[in-house]
Amino acid sequence: MHIDLSSAKPKDRYKFLMSSILPRPIALVTTQDDQGRVNAAPFSFFNIMASTPAIIVLGIDSKSPGVPKDTVRNMQLTGEFVVNMVSEAIGEKMSLCATPLPEGEDELKYSGLTAAPSIQVKPPRIAESPINMECRIVNVMDIGNDRNIVIGNVVHYHIDDQFYDAENGYVLVEKLGLIARMHGKSFYLRSKDIFEIERPVGSSSIKV
Repeated sequence: MHIDLSSAKPKDRYKFLMSSILPRPIALVTTQDDQGRVNAAPFSFFNIMASTPAIIVLGIDSKSPGVPKDTVRNMQLTGEFVVNMVSEAIGEKMSLCATPLPEGEDELKYSGLTAAPSIQVKPPRIAESPINMECRIVNVMDIGNDRNIVIGNVVHYHIDDQFYDAENGYVLVEKLGLIARMHGKSFYLRSKDIFEIERPVGSSSIKV
């Protein structure tokens, strides 16, 4: 079966992509407006794009045509945000942060999550999250159709001590218990079933 996505209906295009690019990591993003009010919202159009510099990218649609989500508005106002990774332990509270609340109402208080001070940026991080990444905006690109691509530079990294082997410098990935988005609106994946496929070793006999 072949599908021309350029001419597909937006609903079908969304369904094909969301059901194919799996699993997707979840960024629970905290921002702050110019009055100091905190916003928290989860996004699964999210990933790392570079390590030097440390670049992450988010895809964020608008609240309604011509009206940006509070997350993007706050990013543009302050130039800062925090990505809080989502473990299974806070999965349900993460989902509550997606509840449409009146402007200015704190999703962290609504969901029962705890704000903790950041080091280099003003928006707080989430204490219950195993990993927090403080970010500064590199660019916010309007790509049309009421969607923005946000490029951020990670300037400070937090990890709960129980998930880090300081002696060997290893993140204990198996213990993090991070979850990822799957298809549909409410399906997720646990990261407990980890397996290894070793990379092939290069050989001078291989011809290109």
